[in-house]
Amino acid sequence: MRAVYRELAESADGITFTYVRGVSPADLVARWGGDIAAFTPMSFEDMAWNCYSRNKPLPFLAVTAIGDWTLAVDDHMIGVINEIIQPLSLNGRVVSHYLQEITGIYEFRWVEDGRIEFGFYGEDGFISGDPDTNMPAGWDVVPESFAAILARSDTMFPDRPEINNGPVFTWAEDLTGITLTPPMLDGLEFVAGRIPRPEVAQ
Repeated sequence: MRAVYRELAESADGITFTYVRGVSPADLVARWGGDIAAFTPMSFEDMAWNCYSRNKPLPFLAVTAIGDWTLAVDDHMIGVINEIIQPLSLNGRVVSHYLQEITGIYEFRWVEDGRIEFGFYGEDGFISGDPDTNMPAGWDVVPESFAAILARSDTMFPDRPEINNGPVFTWAEDLTGITLTPPMLDGLEFVAGRIPRPEVAQ
């Protein structure tokens, strides 16, 4: 599996994966200011290429359905902006991660019904709760709800690699039930297009 995770990390470099339960692809696009009717079908390879073309002023967004989850991929780190994904998670769950190998900046979020349950912040490390409201438990404290997930990834990766080289994909798998592999991504039917930068909820 380590080789699979490495390949996934390469394909995810510089883009954000956001898994949303309880919100359809069309609804997610609408909430982020787009119109899915204007989107075009696209393979993951083509979508990733568009994400790598970062000279575009407007965010690029691709969405697909996996069971009762929507998988969104964007090139502007939208899926890890707390103020955007907290309202998106109301009555549901959002799991997201952003990986950028060239800068070593990695982000991970798990949001449940509007509350940030656990996250990894590129410049600060682990945090549970919402840092803006000082909700417990705080920095570097692993909540019981995430402890077993972290223990599994620690067992699989005892050498503690950067989170993009394996751990982040096991965390997302445990929280969503979705096991991403390169062949699976290649087989998904995405629709994609440009959207306005979503407004942050006040």
